[in-house]
Parts: sequence; structure tokens; C-alpha cells
Amino acid sequence: MIVNRFPGYAQNERHFNTTHILLTFIFQFSLFTLLSCTQFFQDKVAKTDGLPGTKLSDLINEKTEITQLDAPEEINVSTYLSTDSIFVSWSSVSTATYYRIERAIATEADSSGNFQMPDEAEFEVLNKFVYGTSYTDTILSNPTYKNKEYNYRYFYRVSAENPRKDYDSSEYTTSAAGALFAPVTTISATQGEDSSYIKVSWEKTAGASSYKIYRSQYSDGSGSSLIATVTANQNWYKNEIDSAAQGTEFYYSVYALNSQGYTTPVSPVALGYSLVDGAPGKVKNVSVTKGRGETTDSISISWDSVSGSDVKYAVYRTSSADSSSTLLKDGLETNSYTDSKNLTQNVYYYYQVLAYVYDDDGTTKLKGPVSESSSTDSNPCEGYILSPPYSLSVVYDSSDDSKCVLTFPAALGSSECPKDSGLSPSYNSYSYKIYSCDTQTGSFTDTGTSFDDGSLVSSDGYYSVTADYAKFYKISTVNSETESSLGSVAAPAPKSATNLSVTKTENLSGSASDWSANDNNVYPVKITWTAPDGGADGGYYLYRSTKASSGFRKVTDDPIPANSTEYYDNYDSAKPGIYYYYRVLSLNELKQGSNYSSVDYGYGAITNDEYMRQYNKTIKNSHKKFTYMHKSGTNALGSESISGTLNGSASYKASMSGLGARIIMYYDGYTDYYINDDSSLGYYFVCTGNTNTSASMDASGSMDGTVYCTGMYPGSVGYDGIEIKGGAAGGGYYVIKQDCFDSSENISWIVGEE
Repeated sequence: MIVNRFPGYAQNERHFNTTHILLTFIFQFSLFTLLSCTQFFQDKVAKTDGLPGTKLSDLINEKTEITQLDAPEEINVSTYLSTDSIFVSWSSVSTATYYRIERAIATEADSSGNFQMPDEAEFEVLNKFVYGTSYTDTILSNPTYKNKEYNYRYFYRVSAENPRKDYDSSEYTTSAAGALFAPVTTISATQGEDSSYIKVSWEKTAGASSYKIYRSQYSDGSGSSLIATVTANQNWYKNEIDSAAQGTEFYYSVYALNSQGYTTPVSPVALGYSLVDGAPGKVKNVSVTKGRGETTDSISISWDSVSGSDVKYAVYRTSSADSSSTLLKDGLETNSYTDSKNLTQNVYYYYQVLAYVYDDDGTTKLKGPVSESSSTDSNPCEGYILSPPYSLSVVYDSSDDSKCVLTFPAALGSSECPKDSGLSPSYNSYSYKIYSCDTQTGSFTDTGTSFDDGSLVSSDGYYSVTADYAKFYKISTVNSETESSLGSVAAPAPKSATNLSVTKTENLSGSASDWSANDNNVYPVKITWTAPDGGADGGYYLYRSTKASSGFRKVTDDPIPANSTEYYDNYDSAKPGIYYYYRVLSLNELKQGSNYSSVDYGYGAITNDEYMRQYNKTIKNSHKKFTYMHKSGTNALGSESISGTLNGSASYKASMSGLGARIIMYYDGYTDYYINDDSSLGYYFVCTGNTNTSASMDASGSMDGTVYCTGMYPGSVGYDGIEIKGGAAGGGYYVIKQDCFDSSENISWIVGEE
């Protein structure tokens, strides 16, 4: 009777005795605590004693959860500042503990003279733990003008890290190109041009604000003294010579300075002297007689004899690699010379000759002007030995697996050579021979494949030819009957690994010795692939990213061995609800590769405790949308339905049952979230099933029902073991059964309180 009259109970009906009123009050209290319980046991909420009128919904303070750190907003690199280091700095990220910095080097400019940013695979880790917002990358420990690193450009990328709070690393912020402050590499001084001065000239270097000119009487530049400083708009200096110093050999060098106070290493040394009375005339018509690609170890030159008695000659050499003037031969009495001193392939050599006589005492040289045959003169004496192409790259022929495509520049001395000096109209017609071997250090044999210059089509000075497949190749240049030595070894970049697959919530127990969850309760993933046809002798680099098309970083510093086609990635920072994308780069024995596998994504299984937490986010969010369950007493009786934020619905029905109450909550394909908040990835948890509650007048009872989940983590959550005590969850367990595990697990009711 009490139950039937409860909704319309009138306090002025006197025939109800005190017992009835007391029972009614108890039931109202029971119903209130029961209805509050349906949300309380699943939401972690502080006690509200002393806060009259406070509802659970008022206490829910939704916080934005950080899963991935922001990337530094900007990154700066030094350009033409230091002679040995690049300085990198970036904006701070407030939530970062430290930063990871990587570098890639561009060694050659494109046909327009620009340096392009290298591929992601070329970035190498410099430091994984930078605790500030700057880094000094020391490129050279002992810089000299000969260092090739001055010709390179350096690119950097930085990501913010905070594994202590289990945040994903930020995306990379990538820099523009950085460059070293380079020394002067080309310098010359006049030799007998005038009796009153020696003019020193040099090529400018980027970033310079001034130049300091030094002079020495020693050929190695030792004991030099500063003679002048000029501003950067000037690249020459006239050193006045008095009559007493006429004919004296002086050696000049230059230092460049920038506005920040940095000074470059010293330039090469340039020999200069002023003309002295009684010296012979200038040597003319210095030219190469044999040594423009016809020889492999020598260059022969000749010149017109200078009139006079007892005339002797001195021969000097500079090169495209070093502008320092080297005395090759002194005291020559003939008008020819053959140079075979330390000649290097793919280098231009330039020769100058001067004539001299001794004075009447026979002790002092009276040197005439040096010949006008340097690289900066109108008729340079330029020679070079026959050289193989200076580079070689190999890829598989996309139309025929039994063939490879070899790409190489035209050899020095060809009109198509990218490094042609352009100083001579005399060019050679070459052919090129291909050699192969099964090992990179073995004996290379002629494949019988030869290509003539005239039959090849040049693309910016590079030729591409097809040859039968081989593990390793070398190439030579042939000029008539003369053949160069073999160039450096090259190998085809292996084909792409295929069938890349990454596990998704797979139970890897028993197949990986270290299979265990990380601190975020996420288990490893297993990546597998099929080796490419022809194999990958150098192994594989594995890359991981949180994006499908960018931000990839190497998972291991060393390649995965060639005999392995699987890897277990126990990523310390992997978190629930995040897709991780992987790709594999096949490497040849030279650790080179250019063909990536396709990209696949995966994610590790999560512990059952974590499963409850992730599932509960959707359930908790649904409670906010209901109205009846937030009311007290009899106002909580009734029913309503709500819609999922993205899909599905949920219903609520509260009614009295005997001396207690019964609440039925049903979810039908209910979902509120996308995976990683990305609609293209699909729904996170899609819930279908019941979470029902029964309670008696003393506010104790139990729950029943099961919710089945699809989406990122298929499985189910059972409520049959949950106990209600004093109007709140007070004992028992959830039954978690993930599809990826063979059995279910009882998870403490306390996990639902988190």
C-alpha cells in the first residue's frame, strides 16, 4: 500500500500512522542513495559532507588530458657564425622535461645552387637528452681551410619529450639550413707583375665583415706578421715593396672575421714577389702537352724558352682542391716538365713557370714575372689525369628485376661533367666500363658492358645506364686505349620489404621474452615483414610515428639484422588510445637504402585494469547527459533516453520494486569518442548492454548486466560481481574479458572508483 500511494502521498492524510511515515522516509532515503550510487561507483569523486544541495554532476570537473607534447614553435640555427660549430636554439615547451635533437647533412647543392632538406631517414640522433633549449653541434675539432665540411649545409630537428608523465614526444620542428663560417680557400699574389708592389687577391667568404692580411718569408707561412686589415667589400690588397725588398719572395695568407668576433682558420699560402732589375722576361705559352685525360699518373707541360744566357726555370702548381702554390721543380734548363707528384683523380691542376738568372755574384736569383697560366688567367695551363666518374649510384630497374640502373656523372674532361671548370674548349669523348663483384672487397671483373659518351643522354651532367644485376659495382672511364682506375664501390638499394604488418591488441605472451606492459599499462606490438627479393644484406631500419605520413624516427640506432624480419617494440611511452605507424627501410651492405615499405599501424593490448579505466570514460560521460539520475528522492523515478555524441543511444529507467528500487540502464551502440579524436580512425569504445542496479531499503544491494564493446579494444565488462553497501559501491569486482586474451579477469571494484 505504501508503494502504491507513495507518489501521491499527502501529508495531511491523518490515517497514516507514524510507522508509515517513517517507512516512507526510509524508502526515499534508500532510493536517493541508490540512484546516486549508480553514478558514484563509476566516478571518482571527493566526499561532499557539509556541502548541502551538491549533486555529483556539479563535482565533475573535466580536465583536458595531455597525450602528446606541443612541438617547439620555432628553431634557429647559426649561419656563417662559428668556424667549427653550429649553434641551435629553440622555443621552450612548458610541459617538456628535455628535448631530442637530430641532424641531417646536405653535401651537394642542386642544379640551382640550393641545398634541399634531406629525407627523414637521413636524420641522425645527436643527443636524446638536452635539458635546455639550445645545443652546440661541434662539426670540426681541428678546422682548416681543407675541410670539406665548409661546403655542406646542416639541418636540425627537435622534439619535446616528457616520459615521466607518459606524454608522447612532440612532432618535430625542423630548421632551415645552417652553415659554418668558412675560411678563404682561394688566394693568389702577383709574381713579378710590378717592381713597386705585390697584389694579393682572394675569393670572398660568406659572412665576413673584414679580412686580415699576413705576410711571411717562409713558405709554410710561419713567423707571419699582420700587414693590413680591409673591410669585407674588398678582396684584394696592394703590398708596397721598397727597392731593397725587390725580388724577395713573400708568402701571404688571409683570415676572415665576422661581426660576432669569430675568426676563420688561415687561408692557403700564396707566393708573391716584385720585379727586380736584370730579371728575364715573362715565360709564355705554358700548355699541357699530355695530361688532359690521356694519362693516369702524370701531366706533361711545355713553354716557350726565354731569351738570354744561363736562364733557368721554376715550375709551380696549384689545383682546384688547393690554391696553395707548390714548387714542383727548380733549376730546370729545358722548357718542358712532367709532373707525377701525388696527382689525385677528379682534380684540375694548374701550372705556372717563371724564368730567372743569378746576379753577377752568382748568389741572388733575379726572377722574372710568372707566366700568365693560372686558373684565373685568360689562358690557363690546365691538366688532369684520367679519372673514373666521381660518384655512382645504383637502383633496381623497375621494369626488369634482373637489371639495375646505374647513374653517374660524366667524367672530368667531358663537356657534360658537372664539375667542368669551363676554362678550356678542349674536351674528350669517353666511354665507360662497368665492373661487378659479389662482395664489396672482392676482385671486380669486367661485365663486358661499355657505354660511349655519344650514345648517352645527359641530365644535368649525369648519365643513367642499365646493366645486368650484381651485388656490387664499380665504374671506369676509357679514353681511346687508356683506362682509368676503378671508382668507389656502389650497390643497389634493396627493394622494399613487403607485407608489413603491425599487431593490434594481440596477445604476444610466449612469443617475446620481455613481453610486459609499460608504465602506461600498454603491451608491446610485434612488427613483421617479408624480406625483399634479393634480400637486404645490411639489415633494416625501423621507423615509428604517431602520424601516417610524417614525423617518423628510427626505433633503434643500429639496423635490425638482415636475417630477422620481425621486431617487438616495447615502446616506453606508448599510451592507450593511440595508433602508432611503422615503416621499414631495407639496407644494402653499405648501409644504404631508399625504398621504404608501405606504412602500417598498430597498438598494443592494454592491461585489464587499464581496460576498465578506458571503457569507463565513455560510461562516465554518458551519465552527464541524464537528468533523472541527478535528482533526489522520488524525483529520480522515471525513464529517459539520450544519444551518444557520435552514435547510438542509452536509456534509463528507475522504479520501485517491493521495498527497494530497481534501475535499468541500457546502452545500444553508444559511443562518445573517436580514436585519438580523429574521425578518420573510427570509434574508440562502442558500448552495447546493461548496467543494472537493485537495492533494498537499507541502501545495500548489487549490480548485474554486461556491456559488450567494439571499437579499438573489443571486449566486455561484467557487473554481476559488484556489491552496493551504504548507498555506494562497496565491494566486489568487475569481470573484464578482452577479445585478445583467452580468459577473463576479475578487476577490483576500486578500479571503477579511479
